[in-house]
Amino acid sequence: MRQSRRIGIFEDTVERLLKCSGPIKRTVNLYGSQDQEIEINFRIAQIQSSIIDKLSISYIDLQDLPSVYHDTFRVQVAIDDTIWESPSKPSNQGRSRWTDGYDFPFQLDSRASLEIFATRWIHKNEPIAVVEGVVKEWLAAPNGVVRKTLESRGAKIQTEFKVTSSAFTAGDRHAEEAAGSMIEQNDILGTKQIDALDISAVILDIDRVPKFGTLSWDDRFFLEIYVANNGESQNIISQGQQGGRCLMWDTTFTLHPSNISPTSRLVFRVLGYDGKNSEPIPIGIAIFDVDELLQQNNLIRRPLLSSAASVRIDGFPTLSFRAARAGAMPFTRSLGCFTQELSAAVNRTANVNGRPSQPGAYNINKDKRIIENAISQASKDTGGDEHLYPLLVKMSMFVSVAERLAKLHPYARIAYAILASGYEVIRENIAYEIDMIRLMRTMQDTYDLVMAVEALPYLYKQKNVLEAIVQQTIECAFFIRDYVDTRGSFTQVIKYSVLNVKAQIKAFESAFIDLQRSFQSYKAVSTQLTVLKILEDVRDLGAKADFRDMSYAIDAKCAASYAAHLPTDYAAPPTDLITSLQNWVVGDSKESERICVLYGPKESCSTIALLVGERFQFASRLGSSYCFRGGRQNDTRSYTNLFSTIARDLAGRNAQFKQNLWRVVGNDTSLRRTRMVRVQFEDFILAPSKDVVWNGPFLIIVDGLELGGDEAARKEVLSVLVDRGAELPRNLRFLITCQLEDDIYKAFRGQSHILRRQLGKAAMSHADNL
Repeated sequence: MRQSRRIGIFEDTVERLLKCSGPIKRTVNLYGSQDQEIEINFRIAQIQSSIIDKLSISYIDLQDLPSVYHDTFRVQVAIDDTIWESPSKPSNQGRSRWTDGYDFPFQLDSRASLEIFATRWIHKNEPIAVVEGVVKEWLAAPNGVVRKTLESRGAKIQTEFKVTSSAFTAGDRHAEEAAGSMIEQNDILGTKQIDALDISAVILDIDRVPKFGTLSWDDRFFLEIYVANNGESQNIISQGQQGGRCLMWDTTFTLHPSNISPTSRLVFRVLGYDGKNSEPIPIGIAIFDVDELLQQNNLIRRPLLSSAASVRIDGFPTLSFRAARAGAMPFTRSLGCFTQELSAAVNRTANVNGRPSQPGAYNINKDKRIIENAISQASKDTGGDEHLYPLLVKMSMFVSVAERLAKLHPYARIAYAILASGYEVIRENIAYEIDMIRLMRTMQDTYDLVMAVEALPYLYKQKNVLEAIVQQTIECAFFIRDYVDTRGSFTQVIKYSVLNVKAQIKAFESAFIDLQRSFQSYKAVSTQLTVLKILEDVRDLGAKADFRDMSYAIDAKCAASYAAHLPTDYAAPPTDLITSLQNWVVGDSKESERICVLYGPKESCSTIALLVGERFQFASRLGSSYCFRGGRQNDTRSYTNLFSTIARDLAGRNAQFKQNLWRVVGNDTSLRRTRMVRVQFEDFILAPSKDVVWNGPFLIIVDGLELGGDEAARKEVLSVLVDRGAELPRNLRFLITCQLEDDIYKAFRGQSHILRRQLGKAAMSHADNL
């Protein structure tokens, strides 16, 4: 591999160089030579006042890189004629990162590009993807962080880098204002108490990975994150993976709200273990303030301080990671109307305890003006979007009101999150879909009716109608998002199937109109949920399907077993942790993440499984739930009926899946009765899922995976989830909870289609056996 080295240098002051007129000529003596010299010619000029002093590009992070040549990459940044090339870096699990900053002179209209190259040893490096734009656009990125998804060689490269500039000159104040207004648009609204904090994508860049013994494969490395607040403390430990010159942790560490405040400090300790029955070996430590982490929206970087004289560390090791509030909403367009004053006005007006006993006790007209002015202000800046954005404004208002209607609150957030997460795709593709625009207008009219100030004090009387509105919104939101999303086959299947799209949209419209009438007349809701109707010809075949001889675990649902094993005084998990899992299911998470594995204490995991399951059950999105925890009478739960139980549940949720499953097993009694785990997953789950249209995601929950049998029995379950889990359809998601067992951790480690999250305290003594 080619490497650069310094061969000579000349030094001078900027002041003297600026005094030179015309081309400057300098002679440089080469290192290690007798009298060999080279001549350098260049020009230098003072930057004019119309140019900003400097532009800095830093924290370049590439994820999901394709496997190409030697899996080594570099980047080239060009601002007009100024070019910088990074050193080559090998990718680790498809990720490469450059954290140093590089400065460029520029003007606001300068052309800018960041090009990614695959490094080759002998031949010329090959460009594989590029981000192009104008400097002014890059500066206006949310919080100065440019994020792009680049397609190359079948991969979707997630590209992120930080853009900052020095002080603006007087002549360019308009640029500062333009960038500032865009950043303000993308700020999180108001301040909020920290419910939970996620630490993810942790990498320790180190010139040489330490070795502890003669058998290097026995060496293990762990990251311990410790936080304390008001006498409460929490520490999480996870084993990392070794790269060529780095250690990497792909687990997301979730810190509990009782242990986190803006004044808290996080202590990161990197520990080693030599495979013997000895104490962990401290390698290094880094300390961070929580308020500092929350103010940054890009990679966080800090030197790792050596904490053991016995461990040799070469160079300057650097720890880098991401930190964010758990459950952050992916919809970044700011609705500036949500001030504390507005929230207070909405809550005063939406009195869920009944009509105010003293109408003059507060000024309803003042609150009315506050709410109406906020809606008007939020609706002004639509970015050219006259359809979806106004609907989201009204739905956001409804979420604020639903906080007073406790049962509705989480479900209202689901409805909002579906459209918010797909905002960009919907906005770009909806312009010529007249029927869809009419449907969204009808939905907006419904929320206009609900959010009328005169109606707010009486919402508590309309809870059943509001529940129906939220459920219908969830169903329609999935339909709209998936219909216009060209990434999958949903659009083509609908447009060329026997489904009458216009009739389907008309049915959704009619459902909302009926709900408006019910709301206005205070009548009980009699209209059933209107759902997507596709391929009605499956009914005849589906009616013949009989899966009774496919093994099924009775009373395995999470809700049925909840009270059996949780203590009555156990605290509920943080709301934002639940929301973050919810957003993983309904939002635009990575295409490859079909499975989420949540490690943690059994009480925490079971509570989360139950609450998430309840939310998706309300939304008619819970495909199946299977809980291994707690005792049962005549208990039949085991790994050998896990996937057959899930398949039978899914057959009751989707007529196409039921038809396909019967085609696979209908004439094969032996197959229907099989107890082989791999065969069940492949023939009962994967095969019937092909070509099935899932309107929105369906969630499958497996709670307490480690309890279905011993390690030998579990091996085949883990193997098939690792080998074939990536083939699950995009809208079928598995949430698996378990304690941190050795075989489970090793099996799921480093799998791109498996999102791993860890919470609670993991004992180091247990991790030592990994």
